[in-house]
Amino acid sequence: FGTLLGRVVCGFLCPFGWFQELLHKIPVRKFSTKPLHILTWLKYVILVVFVLVLPVTVVNEVGMGDPFFCKYICPAGILEGGIPLSIADEAIRASLGWLFTWKSCILLGIIVLSMFFYRPFCKWLCPLGAFYALFNRVSGYRLHVDHDKCTSCGGCSRVCKMDVDVFRTPNHPECIRCGACMDACPHHAISKSFLFYSSQKGKDV
Repeated sequence: FGTLLGRVVCGFLCPFGWFQELLHKIPVRKFSTKPLHILTWLKYVILVVFVLVLPVTVVNEVGMGDPFFCKYICPAGILEGGIPLSIADEAIRASLGWLFTWKSCILLGIIVLSMFFYRPFCKWLCPLGAFYALFNRVSGYRLHVDHDKCTSCGGCSRVCKMDVDVFRTPNHPECIRCGACMDACPHHAISKSFLFYSSQKGKDV
């Protein structure tokens, strides 16, 4: 999926991303994540440390490593599995320990942050998003800017909630392909393509 679609998965297929989208619609004051841009690198650190290094280097007696990110950090598992199962099964509720409490606190933190910041988990913590981001520039799904039409008004970048400078880097690793930039462009200078299909002819950047 990463090679074929890049972060289209983040924008349209991830249930936890959709959950954050809903939370962000709650009518409270919103804050830009641009001043916190350095935190976008955190998800790459998590990808390397918790997904690649620790499961390989910290193993049990039979040589198996734990899924450290899923076990100790990921709040999606608590929301989509842990909480529903604990509500439905008394035996599971009775066996809950510190790990459930810890991950519930992480989930609560993401819930609160999502009300004020757009997709904080996607931007700062998700290692799968970091992995897909590596393929954004070479994936089969791409955005194109026709600089003959573009007036550099910056409208596309202003509406981008992922803080992408669209008319300069339309296939930036942070782009989740939501299409808001295409809708905002008054000159129809931004187009999309998937493999051999293109919505209109543009120039890739």
